[in-house]
Amino acid sequence: MQDRHGGQRLFGTTEELARQTERTREITKQAVELLRQPVPDTFLGRKTQEPFPREEQGPMPKPQRG
Repeated sequence: MQDRHGGQRLFGTTEELARQTERTREITKQAVELLRQPVPDTFLGRKTQEPFPREEQGPMPKPQRG
């Protein structure tokens, strides 16, 4: 929005500032909630479950090609 001298206005309307302030508070609240969560474990070698038990017969036979 321009003023009567053709320059840009530095601030918007009171309603616009109130909307921006509320949005900033929402974003900050979400960021704080996210930062309170524990850090995820991204180590790829960690075993988070027990492996499947092996069959008593041994390893599976290889598929035959032909």
